Amino acid sequence: MTRRISKGCQRVDMVKIKNARNLGVTFSKRRVVFSFGYPSVDTLVDRFLGRNLPPPNNDVHNQQIVDLRKASICELNTKLMNLEGVLQMEKNRGESLREIRKRADGVWWESPMEELNLFQLQHLKKALEILKKKVEKEAQMVNNNAFPFLGSAWTPPNCAS
Repeated sequence: MTRRISKGCQRVDMVKIKNARNLGVTFSKRRVVFSFGYPSVDTLVDRFLGRNLPPPNNDVHNQQIVDLRKASICELNTKLMNLEGVLQMEKNRGESLREIRKRADGVWWESPMEELNLFQLQHLKKALEILKKKVEKEAQMVNNNAFPFLGSAWTPPNCAS
């Protein structure tokens, strides 16, 4: 039996691999040390993180990056303004509820309807709808528990035929 002789850790000349399949196999074995970026990976990372930004030039690629960054900032500012508007609206809503409760001494639902604004009326309507559902549910439970024999074949003992 003949032993197979391996090349081991021999030095391999760095030449362009012409066979596309061999080139792909070699690349897949060595890709863990591969990184590509234009103009370099470090520059791209610095731009992404916003560190040491080079001054923009007339290069189309750099201009696209600057435009994209400006669009992202504009979009974030718009979202921030929308959230601030929602926050202010909720603060106003809370203040309105506090005012209603203070004016009605804890029984805000008894305050005159003419004095309520649109938001307060909508809140009152929603609260009354929730209260109605709870009352209906409670009434249903009471009816089911009070007369569990209704609907069955039960007859009172004095009415036996």
